[in-house]
Amino acid sequence: MTDRSIHPSRGNIADWLERAAKVAAELDRDAVSRDVAGRNPVEEIELLRRAGLLTIAIPAHLGGGGATASEILLVLRRIAEADTSIAQLLSYHLFGSRIGLEGVNEALSRKRLSGLLHKGWFHAGIAQAAYPPLIEANNDGETFLLNGAKPFTSGAAVADTLQVWVRFAKGATIDGKDVSGFLGQFIVDNPTPGLSFGGDWDSVGQRLTVSGSARLENVRVSRADLVGHYPQDTRHPPHITVHVPIIQLSFAELYIGTAKGALAAARAYIREHGRPWVTSNYERAGDDTLIIDRFGRLSAQLAAAEALADRAGIAADAAVAKGKELTPAGRGDVAIIAYQAKIAAHEAALEVTSRIFELMGARAAARAYGFDRFWRNVRTHTLHDPIHYKVIEVGDFALNGRYPEPDYYR
Repeated sequence: MTDRSIHPSRGNIADWLERAAKVAAELDRDAVSRDVAGRNPVEEIELLRRAGLLTIAIPAHLGGGGATASEILLVLRRIAEADTSIAQLLSYHLFGSRIGLEGVNEALSRKRLSGLLHKGWFHAGIAQAAYPPLIEANNDGETFLLNGAKPFTSGAAVADTLQVWVRFAKGATIDGKDVSGFLGQFIVDNPTPGLSFGGDWDSVGQRLTVSGSARLENVRVSRADLVGHYPQDTRHPPHITVHVPIIQLSFAELYIGTAKGALAAARAYIREHGRPWVTSNYERAGDDTLIIDRFGRLSAQLAAAEALADRAGIAADAAVAKGKELTPAGRGDVAIIAYQAKIAAHEAALEVTSRIFELMGARAAARAYGFDRFWRNVRTHTLHDPIHYKVIEVGDFALNGRYPEPDYYR
């Protein structure tokens, strides 16, 4: 891992948003050509690193920025206005950078803090904990060997440190205790012997997320690399599982930010390059009441989604602040408003990123403008997990008062 000179961010939300705006301006400058090239986002991550945005989520008492959930979400929204791919990678990094920092494994905490705060490490994961087969962990003397593959590992190929979900093999032990079938999380350095990436990400959107496959072949880790482990059927308390709806809310921010970027791009195009339709009797496209009407409707739909996401972020902060005092109902309330926000953001973003073409006209479909990237990115990421199930979860609560049962996606 390369040592990098960085200064951990101890600012505030206004400062972080100002930094995010500067990064977004850089990303927006060549967004179209970068999307076409589809290269690994090494330079883009370096922009985030130099801006001091990679350490904002680390607790302040550990030397990081101490950003709350709602503050992280606002930063993600701002980056997504320019580049949805980079915002997605930043979301996984920021929430993932907290993993292993305050657990019982003090050696791991010290190593991660040193790397994240002083060496500029970028974090990603080899997760998909919800779907078998997981990476398998076997004992090998005093160490463990990890074996398996995953088809979808966003950002892992360009990360310095990886969170890897595993299932312990039959007969596996930790500290002399049988952990057969337990789930666990190890932190794995990248590069490390036996870890490889397929370079096979080829999607219509989110082209810069490096979301291709990863393979682990006898990757060796130690007890000191273990974040935690537990039986698969463990029912975690609410303060442990509340991160799931917060992560889902971060997805909503990707959609809102992208839609805001698309609407801003459409506004600039209409005002600078738009031509009125020949039978409209207007001299400027921007004066056409049909265009004004549709632009207003899209603006209102997006503003509603944004306001709901803001409320959800505040609710998330309040829930996290309760810590172990958070009740199942309190966790459920956060999940419901987060999923409502995700539904609204999903629908608004798909509508905005598609409808802007009707307002800009035929010439706006030219590849040189790259306006399609907004829709392609939203359409790709909204398939992350089917929105229909979020609608059902919200509807079941609205109608029957049932909260979603916590799992890896709820």
